[in-house]
Amino acid sequence: MKKFIGFLSLLLVLASTPIIADEAADLEKALQQKKLLVLDGMKLSNDAEVKFLPVYNAYQQDQVKSARTMSAIIVDFSKNFNELSDAKAGELLSKWLAEQQSRLNLKNEYVAKFDKVISKKELMRYYQIEHKLEAIVNNEMRKAIPLAK
Repeated sequence: MKKFIGFLSLLLVLASTPIIADEAADLEKALQQKKLLVLDGMKLSNDAEVKFLPVYNAYQQDQVKSARTMSAIIVDFSKNFNELSDAKAGELLSKWLAEQQSRLNLKNEYVAKFDKVISKKELMRYYQIEHKLEAIVNNEMRKAIPLAK
């Protein structure tokens, strides 16, 4: 897992920037590495994996969109960090909370989709893996993003 921190940090950074050819290739490579890690943790049968992957791939693309939105909020915060007004802080907080809700809604939306292709125990395991990976990314963001002044 420790080796994976760099990859997840890269994924977050790449998701926050406009995609150009090299960055798109790096993002695709990072997503492939994540997929291998997830599949290793899932230990699905070949049949289950074939059914799981299309839903997984769609979910990852939606997560990248969400990461870009969150990254835009972080970039906005960094641009206003030294002169952050109460109004701007309130705006950023509202956007951040809305994106957190959007991420939760996305997770709930995909539960039904995954439930059609894998068992409930496998679904729980998958969400546990995703949660652990999110925790790593959140920890890296915690280190990198200062508290508002």
